[in-house]
Amino acid sequence: MIRTSKRVAVSGFTLFEVILALMILGLISGAVYSISAAAMEATKATLATQAGCRRLEAFLKVTRDAFLAIPADGQVFLRIGKANGGAPVPEIVFREVTGVFGIPSLGGGELVLGARPRSDGSRAFALLRVPSGLDGSEAERFLSSGPWIPILPGVERVAWSFYEGGEWKEEWPEGSARPVAVRLQFDYRELPGSPIDVQFWVPPLAAIEVAPPPTTLPPDQLNPPPGPPPKNEKP
Repeated sequence: MIRTSKRVAVSGFTLFEVILALMILGLISGAVYSISAAAMEATKATLATQAGCRRLEAFLKVTRDAFLAIPADGQVFLRIGKANGGAPVPEIVFREVTGVFGIPSLGGGELVLGARPRSDGSRAFALLRVPSGLDGSEAERFLSSGPWIPILPGVERVAWSFYEGGEWKEEWPEGSARPVAVRLQFDYRELPGSPIDVQFWVPPLAAIEVAPPPTTLPPDQLNPPPGPPPKNEKP
């Protein structure tokens, strides 16, 4: 019996086919990575915007509550301060108030809300509690380099105005009467192209009721003379 050997042909990929498959796989991987990276960046931007909106909403709420909580003897006025570099800082000063911005009592001092400049060119709304007894250069040093607490960063072009007598006024110095409303305008970096314009209502002082003066009647009306006796009517 004679055995014959047969060669079995084994098929496989050529080098060109392998290189082409690797190239296609690399293109697909690059496209998937680009899409994933773009999705991650969009998610980060969305989360940052949402966080910025929440910070803005919280800031507007506590500021609105602060104006509503001004008591009858409380004061609010606008002052232009200076930062360390000499940049002007618009400051809203609350005096003789309690329970504003989470501070139960000022102990006779002031609470200042200012738009402090930052190193990136923007500003940040910040709070500073000024103790009583500071005056002159000591007060200026404390206001320029005191322990300011930032509450809303990333703001620009801050402008305050005050409503009285049917018009908005940009100046409201110390000693002015209580305004009807306070307007705040600024740009917020977390919401580009959407300038913020809000108004805060200030509760008016309660009118003091004055009792009317006593009415003085003539003597004949105070003690009128007796009239004629009634006549007996017959049925």
